Amino acid sequence: MSEHVIDRFAFSIEELAMLTALSAPKIRKDIREGRLKSLKKGRRRLILKDEAVRYINEDDSVEQEEKQAEDR
Repeated sequence: MSEHVIDRFAFSIEELAMLTALSAPKIRKDIREGRLKSLKKGRRRLILKDEAVRYINEDDSVEQEEKQAEDR
């Protein structure tokens, strides 16, 4: 990630989708199902930086586990 991204305090769903290459609907689903915490500010839903980093790392580890299972 670039320095500009790391300096951010929070991300919108669309911004997080662009950073992670996940779709916005997938991120919304993960919010609804409790896999990603967010907060609502006015009409916008925001994901705090620490939560975004946790979510990205968790998603990477899940993908690695799925790939290892396929290789077996």
